Amino acid sequence: MRTLRAIFFVGLSIFIGISSGQINTEHETKDLYRLVSSVNSDSVVSQRQNESQLYLENGDTLNAIRLFLEIARISSSMGKYAQSYDNYWEALIYANKINDSIYVPPIYTGLGVLYSLFGMDNQAEEYLYKSINFLKKRGISTNAEISTFRTTYYVLASHNRENRDNSIAQKYLDTCQVIYKKYTPHLPPLLVEAEQGYVYLNLGKYQQAITTLKNIEKELVESLPSYQVVLYSMMGEVYYHLGDYINSEKYLLRSLEASNVYKSHQNYLPDVYQKIGDLYFKMGKMKLAYANLQKSKNITEELFGIRSKNNSDLLDVKDAFRIEKEKQAQTLAKVQLTELTQQKKILFLRSLVLSLLFVFLIFVSIIVVWNLHRKRKSEQQNFELKQQLSNEKNAELLEAKNKELTSSALQLIQKDELILEIKESLARIKTREQKEITNISNKIRINRNQDWQEFNARFISVNKSFYTTLNERYPALTYKDHKLCALIKLNFSSKE
Repeated sequence: MRTLRAIFFVGLSIFIGISSGQINTEHETKDLYRLVSSVNSDSVVSQRQNESQLYLENGDTLNAIRLFLEIARISSSMGKYAQSYDNYWEALIYANKINDSIYVPPIYTGLGVLYSLFGMDNQAEEYLYKSINFLKKRGISTNAEISTFRTTYYVLASHNRENRDNSIAQKYLDTCQVIYKKYTPHLPPLLVEAEQGYVYLNLGKYQQAITTLKNIEKELVESLPSYQVVLYSMMGEVYYHLGDYINSEKYLLRSLEASNVYKSHQNYLPDVYQKIGDLYFKMGKMKLAYANLQKSKNITEELFGIRSKNNSDLLDVKDAFRIEKEKQAQTLAKVQLTELTQQKKILFLRSLVLSLLFVFLIFVSIIVVWNLHRKRKSEQQNFELKQQLSNEKNAELLEAKNKELTSSALQLIQKDELILEIKESLARIKTREQKEITNISNKIRINRNQDWQEFNARFISVNKSFYTTLNERYPALTYKDHKLCALIKLNFSSKE
């Protein structure tokens, strides 16, 4: 499985280098291939390490991170995965220290590729998804972000294709195509098309696979010449399955030739030699088959074996970042625990004070409400008492006035009766003094009317609305009717 995973790793390393935002043109891409393919790659790595330390000493952490990434990519192309692994983690340590958001996504993607290479699928997918989620959360706008975004989906497609999850790989490839069309429609998705050809190969669609790979062969070789190692290895395998052993041998040998020329793809050699061995075995060339299969085994052991000096540290998973993060997490946990304890004490005291204040306010409110209620009740009782006294006084006064009116009315009635008797007596006297008697009778009548007018005035002063209400209800009543009603009001009987 490790050998198969190595098939796509170096191409991805270069692709990730392009996506980091430092390589944006075809010319720069070719420069990177020449850099990682040079015979003196070790000296280049050493030079970059010295430069990164100078950047750190001068406080230029961002450029130091950029160099750590470059060292990681060069180391991976040389098959020195432990060195690549350490530099990715070194870059991530410093990126986290300065809260950098530029290089974190390509670092995550690079780590995802390394974990995938060594069969650590869960860790691989964790870091690849971290890269995607980081970009989605921050927003995708710059060329570097777009490149990293599509690269990570490309890596996920390759990762799943190597695990034979071809349907999932196809979904990620479709996503890559969408990203190309949305963000960079002017760029041909060459590596995505190449990966599509590999998916067709896995699915046994050999004719579709060779057609796809042949369509991009010229442009891909011109833009990414070292990728011939991967491309021709795949094309040789497709021709093998198609039964075209001549073309299969031709392209597999071209893959070996490209590996010797560019030198940076040594990790592809085991698979290529394996394929050539299988091909020669199929062709009956047993000696050649054995020799190539033996080369494949030796190189595999050198690159991926447990005894590999370059990768033993990686297989022990001794990454400085995790140790550093654990120390930071422990220190942070202690600080947070102290702060949390302090906060709990403050929160408890605050809650206690608030509770006491709340109880005090309730107590004061109860007292105030009780006092207000008592005062209001007292005022109401005083008002009712005053009202009762006033009513009693008014009743007594009214009763006294009514008694006075009754007495007055009785006197008037008695007086009227007396006057009537006098008038009747005078009427019976027929003398020569008739005129004088008539005058006396008129005066008696006038005086009688005045007496009843005074009675009415006093009656109205005591019973103010009596006549008004009486007229509203019975407008046809006469003055005499009013007099009778007034006497009834004063409780005189009909006889009286």
